[in-house]
Amino acid sequence: MKTDMARLMRRKSLTYTILLLAFLFLVLAIIFFISQKNIIQRREIRQFEEVINMIDTVSHEVRSVGVDLLYYSQSDLAIATLSSQDGTAKAYLSSLLHKIGSIKNNYSQIRLLDVNGNEVIRFDRNADFKLHQVPSHKLQNKSNRYYFKNALNLKSGEVYTSKFDLNKEHGVVEQPIKPMLRFSTPIYNAQGVLVGVGVINYEGRHLLQMLEGLNEHEGDQLFVINEDGYYLKAYASHKEWSFMFPEGEQFLFYDDHPELWHSMQKFSKGKLTNSDGEYYFHHFELAPSETLSTINREGGFLVMHVPSNVIDDELSILIHGLGIGFILVAPLLVFLGLRLASSRSEQERLLNTLKYEANHDALTGLYNRKAIMDCLKTHVLLSHRRNSLLAVGFIDVNDLKVANDLYGHEAGDELIKGVGSAINMSIRESDCAARIGGDEFLVVFVDCNKHDANIIMQRIQSAYRLLGAQRGKHWDLSFGCSELGNENDDAEALVARADSVMYTHKTRMKSSYKSD
Repeated sequence: MKTDMARLMRRKSLTYTILLLAFLFLVLAIIFFISQKNIIQRREIRQFEEVINMIDTVSHEVRSVGVDLLYYSQSDLAIATLSSQDGTAKAYLSSLLHKIGSIKNNYSQIRLLDVNGNEVIRFDRNADFKLHQVPSHKLQNKSNRYYFKNALNLKSGEVYTSKFDLNKEHGVVEQPIKPMLRFSTPIYNAQGVLVGVGVINYEGRHLLQMLEGLNEHEGDQLFVINEDGYYLKAYASHKEWSFMFPEGEQFLFYDDHPELWHSMQKFSKGKLTNSDGEYYFHHFELAPSETLSTINREGGFLVMHVPSNVIDDELSILIHGLGIGFILVAPLLVFLGLRLASSRSEQERLLNTLKYEANHDALTGLYNRKAIMDCLKTHVLLSHRRNSLLAVGFIDVNDLKVANDLYGHEAGDELIKGVGSAINMSIRESDCAARIGGDEFLVVFVDCNKHDANIIMQRIQSAYRLLGAQRGKHWDLSFGCSELGNENDDAEALVARADSVMYTHKTRMKSSYKSD
């Protein structure tokens, strides 16, 4: 009898152990796929934000050139110099141009041309980067230059942008190479008569260096491609500016990446994933503003390449962490299997613990995504059946990544716990809440409309800010609410609408911070 009992115990122990280990495998598999998806989403958001930041920086830089050009070209000094050959005005204008060029050391040349293309004032930057005024006897006629001719066809206040190419001297590419953008604008007197043209030569090297400096992540590769598909910046310098040397081998981005180039021709921005990794692209224009440069709008594409080895490294960290988790948890589950076999009460206790952990977030004690969605779906069915109110609130913690990066994950965990505390002290007993992602929370308001839900969410936000203030910190969150609609409305759509409102709220908050 004792032998049979021992055999049964061993069988039960083995059965429980196998079931628990299988459960662990399942949990780890779910964690793996969810974490992998989150990693991909976070990387995509991070990369697009980085590329957009580069685009904004380029736009700001080019816009500042247009502002300088229009500032001196439309001045009374320039008009007087060109219209009446006023020597005093010319002297003051020369001083002004020297000051502009001294402040903006990325200007290679600043010029004032009369209506016939004759240089009236010209400042050049020497090889030693010092700005000097060219003597009168060395001034040239530029009437046959394309930037002069194109400027003559523009209206007052419009700016022509040249092709982004390399500077040439006497028809030969200057060495070492000097990437250049030329901006020109017509000058009209008070009677609307064309009297000349203003020109600024901008050294593109500065722009490319700025972009490289904004490439924040080690291992990422930045490409700058012009509209024709030529490399302006590549991982291999010999591929750059090949269109300026037609006698040599031509290197085109679409020869190396035809599928990606095809997508770039169809969309202004996007992402492509292949065996080489991930490619994020965004179209840009080098016009001083959207209302200027009506003759030519020089542009191209910024392409950010995240190599496959960088992606694999992120994935290997996840796998390594799950492996360590398995090694640490598996012996515990074996022990639990033995305990479950020997004690029914212990079995029930352990099962309840596992059930709790499967439905709750360990950091905040709130429900997890699966539990809250099950709860929400149940209340959606009840609300439709009873014709009662139901609303949800979606929360996103502001600056969690900044806290993690600057102060460590303990500081980030403190923010997450603070949200959990603010929610628990603000919602009703009939409501339920969950942490559904790294910095995302969902609250289900039973028998509540959207207006009242917003009031409670504001209460949560105030409580969270107060908790931060008590710690001497500025804590804030973004939120959005939605209300259950007709009988065709479901849980997923309800959450998606709240998420969309939250995102709008977050964007508006960011904009207000910038304007401040």
